Amino acid sequence: MSSHQVSCWSCGHTWSFSPPLGRGELCTGCRRDAKVCRNCRFYDRNSNGECTESQTDLVKDKEKSNFCEWFQSRADSVLNRQDIAANPLDQLFGASSESKAKSKIEEELEAFFRKK
Repeated sequence: MSSHQVSCWSCGHTWSFSPPLGRGELCTGCRRDAKVCRNCRFYDRNSNGECTESQTDLVKDKEKSNFCEWFQSRADSVLNRQDIAANPLDQLFGASSESKAKSKIEEELEAFFRKK
């Protein structure tokens, strides 16, 4: 089972969960509802209905738990964007076997020269 991250819109606390995030789950920091629009990657104040996912039903209160089936954690999408930003050329052209081999060699050298 994979682990995902949620970052609370209210207090900023980040924690891990195993999907799916239940409707009754609360932030482990401030105890507010966790499965809310404001914690979702599709939430956008400037979009129609404040959601960029076009197939969702309108949710009036973006800070209360809901039954949306399209919910995806905002923290997970931020983490994915950070991974992409870490090496944009690999994302654009695909990681080459040469660059993977180089990183393995670098790891071996670092392990060899690491102080014990």
